[in-house]
Amino acid sequence: MSDNQKIFDLTNDFLFKAVFGQESNKKLTICLLNALLKLEEQKQIKEIEILNPFNIQNYKDDKLSVLDTKVKDAVGNSYNIEMQVRNEDYFIKRFSYNLTKLYSNQLHKKASYSNLSPAIGIAIFGYDLFPQSKRIDEQFKFKNQENNIILDNIIIMHFIGLTKLSQDKPIKEMTRFEKWVYLLYNSNKYASKDSIIPSEIESEAGMAEVVDCVKKSNSDKEMRARMEDRENSLIYLSLMRGSAYEKGKKEGIKEIIKNMLLKGKNKKEIMDLTGISEKDFDEANIN
Repeated sequence: MSDNQKIFDLTNDFLFKAVFGQESNKKLTICLLNALLKLEEQKQIKEIEILNPFNIQNYKDDKLSVLDTKVKDAVGNSYNIEMQVRNEDYFIKRFSYNLTKLYSNQLHKKASYSNLSPAIGIAIFGYDLFPQSKRIDEQFKFKNQENNIILDNIIIMHFIGLTKLSQDKPIKEMTRFEKWVYLLYNSNKYASKDSIIPSEIESEAGMAEVVDCVKKSNSDKEMRARMEDRENSLIYLSLMRGSAYEKGKKEGIKEIIKNMLLKGKNKKEIMDLTGISEKDFDEANIN
């Protein structure tokens, strides 16, 4: 990697998946989960299985797949972790849908409902999803609005806004949770060859190793090509979605579908990636 090359950071979802979605990096994924979920002592996750491990060859010709990391811990809890850097109109619906699938897929034929364990979604944002709130972590559970009874241990969603953490706050005053939020947003600062990692980051379990993974990925020719492809494809998709507003919904949707069909995507892939409904897809009437 030359001195003037861009350093990709962990808000690049391909890099995020490469770091936290590999069996060889399970300890780093455990550190991330314990920090973002603020788990202490006996409640900390000790062991996990990565259900959809990262394999760079799987993405050779696919630049638009959802790059989430699905994890199961030793007591059976399931986790879906996803980095989202570009505003996607239907993200919450898509994320909720995938999380409910993760929950329901635990139940095999003839299995008892008592075997179901919580499904926990962690969506990490590089933009402000909830501008009406100053909270970094917006947590959602099933709750009775009249008497505040909570249906715990079913489906829980965390929406973590990286931009909500003040960049002026001294690292030494940050909690473990805040340090990880800071690192996810600023990993490129410490990935250049001459950079020095602050002692407050280096001393936190897993953080120095994460920075090392970011450095190695940025120095790897194939990884850089994949990260660049991913970033360019997401920019393209964002521009295509924008055209739906500029040209009118129907014409914009038609253009998006047409361009993605030319890119080799099928109907289901286009609907999954863009949030376009089957009704809108069929009404576009593209032969």
